[in-house]
Amino acid sequence: MFQIGCHVSIADHIAKSFERARSVGAEVFQIFTQNQRQWKAVRYSSEQSDEFRSVRQALGFIDKPLVSHASYLINLCAWEDEKLQRSRTAFIQELKRCDQLGLNYLVIHPGSYGENDETWGMETIADSLNHCLDEYVPRVKILLETTAGQGTNLGYKLDQLRYILTLVTHPQHFGICVDTCHVFAAGYDLASTQGWRDFLAQADDFFGLDHIPVWHLNDSLHPLGSRKDRHAPIGEGYLGADTFKRIVREARLQEAAGILEIPGGMEKFAENIAALKKWRIGD
Repeated sequence: MFQIGCHVSIADHIAKSFERARSVGAEVFQIFTQNQRQWKAVRYSSEQSDEFRSVRQALGFIDKPLVSHASYLINLCAWEDEKLQRSRTAFIQELKRCDQLGLNYLVIHPGSYGENDETWGMETIADSLNHCLDEYVPRVKILLETTAGQGTNLGYKLDQLRYILTLVTHPQHFGICVDTCHVFAAGYDLASTQGWRDFLAQADDFFGLDHIPVWHLNDSLHPLGSRKDRHAPIGEGYLGADTFKRIVREARLQEAAGILEIPGGMEKFAENIAALKKWRIGD
């Protein structure tokens, strides 16, 4: 069954994320393992990570995939060498935190190439990933996220992600995270039945649907092909409710997890999760 959840806060104590997720009916959830807009690395004590694992067991999340989203500061194809090296270091630290906590997936935006070009950007992302995994081999699986294509962000075309993955030296450690708002903004028409079929067919051909274990379920404030990354609650944007009914009922995605990243806070999370669960069984 397609599992449904949302992004929750780790404020006060990272183990409190489980109660927050459960309070809105989340079956799975995503966190930032530290402040996503600070370079300074957080280090968890063994007591903190043990408590996180213990609460996961106690509250019934032990067999559920848990997801981390990497810091927005990390740019694996930064054109300034100092920022590139800083990004690589921060990514290795994030991999280690995920493993310490026992998280299943780490989602990361591929990167922005700035003053260079797309090919340089994709090849530098692959170089960065190879460098990081040469330094530390993680247990957590790394998921490259689709993007909306704002500015020089890479990952708004599936073939960009495919090209990056052809260059990594440890392919078994990688997969894809699809963000519905992002791919719609990038020009993939998920809102139409045929557009959805075409997208799934290409994603399956390029990666295999079993290599897309996490979907970010976000409606879009802007129309198809806008290249603008602005999320909306489910059914309140240009994608519409029917798009998400197709996703949660798709037979080939029943082992996947869907994570909401929408505005409106916990109340809206609870409302949208309840709706998605209802649609999942056909209501």
